[in-house]
Amino acid sequence: MNGRTTRDASLPAPDQPRDDLTLPRRTPPTTLDLARAVDHARILRAAGDPGGAARVLDRAFDAEGPRRLVSERQRFRALVLRADLALQLQDGASAARFLDGADALPLVADALAALDGDVHLAEELRERLDVL
Repeated sequence: MNGRTTRDASLPAPDQPRDDLTLPRRTPPTTLDLARAVDHARILRAAGDPGGAARVLDRAFDAEGPRRLVSERQRFRALVLRADLALQLQDGASAARFLDGADALPLVADALAALDGDVHLAEELRERLDVL
């Protein structure tokens, strides 16, 4: 070589704009999986935003649709948390619907033991609904 660099003629010169090139952009996922949504919802609830927490869970439930991508334990936690948020938002009908969904999950005994705190919360929420 003679010390010169060669340039591909199909590419524009370095000083010319490259309008025809589009770079791939990394976009954040538009939906959260249910496990991550529960974490986000708990943070929002702790920050005093039960409405935002409910929206996060609702979007995750909607995105999941009929697919079941998380364990029954995680789904149970999400449903109980969403019922709790519904009660905080004075929406008894939604709270009852989410608690019914949690009750419908076929949980095995060892899974129930791991969910002991959530099971008690679900019972407490059901009692609060009965008072309304």
